[in-house]
Amino acid sequence: MASGHPDRVEPVSFGSPRYKSIEVGGLLVTQALFPPRERLCPHVHDRTCVATTLQGRFESGMRGRSHWSRPSMVLTEPAGERHDNTFGARGAHILIVQPDQQRCEVFRPFTAFLDSINHFADPTIGLIARRMSVEIADPDDVTPLAIEALGLELLATAARRLAARRADAPRWLVRVRDRIHDSFAQPITLAELSGIAGVHPAHLTRVFRRHYGRSIGAYQRELRLDWTARRLVASNEALAAVAASAGFSDQSHLTRAFKERFSCTPGDFRARARGTRSYGLT
Repeated sequence: MASGHPDRVEPVSFGSPRYKSIEVGGLLVTQALFPPRERLCPHVHDRTCVATTLQGRFESGMRGRSHWSRPSMVLTEPAGERHDNTFGARGAHILIVQPDQQRCEVFRPFTAFLDSINHFADPTIGLIARRMSVEIADPDDVTPLAIEALGLELLATAARRLAARRADAPRWLVRVRDRIHDSFAQPITLAELSGIAGVHPAHLTRVFRRHYGRSIGAYQRELRLDWTARRLVASNEALAAVAASAGFSDQSHLTRAFKERFSCTPGDFRARARGTRSYGLT
């Protein structure tokens, strides 16, 4: 267990033997790798942490509750919030965004989100975090601009998703979302989903977009791309096999969608991300 004092302010790299940070535009962005079964004693951070899990699992204990995060889950640990951390059997690779909230003119729209404990899964945020991770792992002279833009996009997306979730999505919509998550790699028809929901297809599409910020098709494609990104790093499977497992018609289809989302090919992503792989994360 990494030792410390419960009132001591620790950096987000506390307990990580391998990490890399970049600070730009009031955002401190860190990607860190944590060893298997590492435990961090109670501590605090001077800035709110918006942590997106890229690989592995980790737990954050706050206010007597345990928050376990898997890939593409987002967790906020507010500034000064006392917490402890435990990492899973294969460790964890985490992307952490820490805004400097003294820059109120930039981060004021995110105040409610940053000042509260939030914990949820979102494929879009997972994709944004992976793009940021690739930028940090293989930087060039455009990286600071890219990191600042992606960091703000991540915060805006997370704040909007939280607002949508607080709008109390109807139970039938949750059933639809769960069906898409369970079968993201399989063809799903609007007729099938509207049957699960028990509502008209037009009503389903309107309500889905209002709560989740994009169409049903775009949501499913993001789930496929997020799964693909994890699979590329965790396995040596041929790209054609990965494409088929993710539900893409062929490797070319995957490459077009992946490049549009990540601004690089699946092969390039695998090569860059392998530079951050450690501790047997799969």
